[in-house]
Amino acid sequence: MIPLESLTACFQGLIPSWLCTCSGDGIPNAAILSHVDYVDPRHVALSFQFFNKSKRNVMENPKALVRVYDPDTFQVHALRLRYVRTETEGPVFESMRLRIEAIASYSGLKGIFKLLGADIYEVLEVSPIPWEVGLPGASCEEKRKARLPDVPFTMKALQEFSEGIQRATTLDRLLDVILETLERHFGFGHSMILLCTERPDRLELIASRGYARAGVGSEVGFGQGIAGLVAEARKPIRISGMLRQMLYANAVATQVGLCPENRRIPLPGLANPASQLGIPLLVRDELIGVLVIESEESYRFHEEDRTYLEVLGGYLAIAIQHALLKERTEETEETPPPASEPALGKRRRIEVAYYRADECILVDGEYLVRSMPAKILWKLLREHAEQGSTEFTNRRLRLDKSLQFPEFKDNLESRLILLRRRLEERCPEIRIVQSGRGRFRFDLGAEVALVERP
Repeated sequence: MIPLESLTACFQGLIPSWLCTCSGDGIPNAAILSHVDYVDPRHVALSFQFFNKSKRNVMENPKALVRVYDPDTFQVHALRLRYVRTETEGPVFESMRLRIEAIASYSGLKGIFKLLGADIYEVLEVSPIPWEVGLPGASCEEKRKARLPDVPFTMKALQEFSEGIQRATTLDRLLDVILETLERHFGFGHSMILLCTERPDRLELIASRGYARAGVGSEVGFGQGIAGLVAEARKPIRISGMLRQMLYANAVATQVGLCPENRRIPLPGLANPASQLGIPLLVRDELIGVLVIESEESYRFHEEDRTYLEVLGGYLAIAIQHALLKERTEETEETPPPASEPALGKRRRIEVAYYRADECILVDGEYLVRSMPAKILWKLLREHAEQGSTEFTNRRLRLDKSLQFPEFKDNLESRLILLRRRLEERCPEIRIVQSGRGRFRFDLGAEVALVERP
C-alpha cells in the first residue's frame, strides 16, 4: 500500500475531496469535502458538520471511499476507509476546529459555523487512480519537483537570520530585522508581528512588511481571525486555499441566513490571501505575541514551512522578550545631550482630542491610537504644552503614577514603538525620536491645539 504520509500535499484542502458512502440498503451518496486531515500512518479524520446523509450511511455501513488530489501533480488517490469513532475533543478535533473557526471568523460566523466532531477512519487501502494522473509527459515526481520551490530553511539562511537578530541593538530594530529576513532569505513577503498588550485578551499589531498600509496599532481580540485564534489556542494554524474555503463558508451561511453583510470582519493585510500561517511566540508557556505570514499563492506554506517556523517562533519569542528586558534594565537617568531643532517644514495647526472614557486620541477628527499608547501621547503633549518638555526617559514614564502601568510586564518599550510608528503613518507632524538607550525626544512640527473630552 502507498504510505499515507507520502500524501501530505493532498491533505491541505487546496482541491476539494469526494466522500462516497452507501446506506445499509445499498443506496450510494457522494459529497464534497473541504478537508481530509492526516492523523497517523493508518488513520485520517473527516470533519462532521453538514453531511447528515453521509453520516447516516456510515452509521449503517462503516465503509467509505475518499478521493484526494495532489495539488503539485494533480494525481488522484482513492482511500478506502472504515469508520472507527467520532472525537469531540483532543488534538485532532482541536486542530480541525481552529482552522474552521479561522475561516468562519472572516465571514462573521465565529461560534456559529461549528465543527460537531472529527470522524476518525482507518485507512484500509491507498491506490492511485491511473486515468486521472494530471498532465501527460512527465512522472508525478518530476511534476512535483517542477512545482515546489527549493526549501529555503538552509543552515546558511538560519545562520544569517541568527546573526541579524544578534546585531539588533533595540527592540525596534529587532522587529524590522525579523520581518526583513523572512522576506530576504525565506521569500515570505507579507508578514506581521502582533504583541500582547496590558489587556489579557488583546493583541496589537506592532510591525508589518509588504503592505500598502502598515496598520500599526490595529487590535485583534483573542479568537478573532487567524492571529486571535493562534493566541487563544497557543498553537500554529496553517490555511491553504483560503479563497475557496471562504466562498464555501459564505455560500453555506447565505443559504441558512446567517451572514448579514454588516457582520463581516474585513481581512487584515492582503485583501484576498490564499494562504495564511500563524505561529504563536511562546517563552515557557508565556505568550509574547503572534507571527502571521500570508500569501496570494494557494499552496504557499508546506509542511516543512510550518515545522521550521514553529521552531523559529520559540527563538523569536526569546529574542523579543530579551530585548524588552534589556531595554528596561539598561535605562539611565543621565542628563541628555542638548537636542537640535529638527527641520520639519512649514507648520500647520492640528487638533488633538483625548476622550477620557474611551482612552483614545483623535487628530483632526480621525482616530489615531487608544489605550496605553494614547495615555502616553497625551502625557507627552500636556507636558510639552505646560512645561516645554522635549526630552523624556522611559524610566520617567514608568514611574509616573498617572499612567497606571501594571507593576510587572508593562511593555512600555513596545508601547512606545507602536506609538512612534502609528504617528509616522497617520500624523507625521508629531515625532518620537529615540535619542539613546531608554530615552527619546518629542518633536512637534505643527501648532497643536489640545482638547480633552469626557
